Amino acid sequence: MKTIGQALIDEIHIPIPFGYIENVCIKRNLDVFDDFDYESSKSEAYKGALADCLMSLVQAVNFSESDKSIGSLTEDQRQAITLKANGLYKEIGESEIPTRPVPTVYINC
Repeated sequence: MKTIGQALIDEIHIPIPFGYIENVCIKRNLDVFDDFDYESSKSEAYKGALADCLMSLVQAVNFSESDKSIGSLTEDQRQAITLKANGLYKEIGESEIPTRPVPTVYINC
């Protein structure tokens, strides 16, 4: 039988640390080692955890030098992942994440 943690890994397709998945499950009150079944796949907690994991891909740091990029997603890929995550957030009644970067101003004090 598959665990909730393994199901999240399988649905994300891009490797993220298992520790992050454990953290998300704790925050969503899921046991990462519980059996994954039809009921758990339809739960708000699982859908929220999946959306959180997807958003971690969008927020991941990208490294670029000259014409080489390591671990980076294209802007179209980021947009598609954000839309999928927002669909899940909306389905469970949580706030959506902005699809465009929000300008940030830092003031040194």
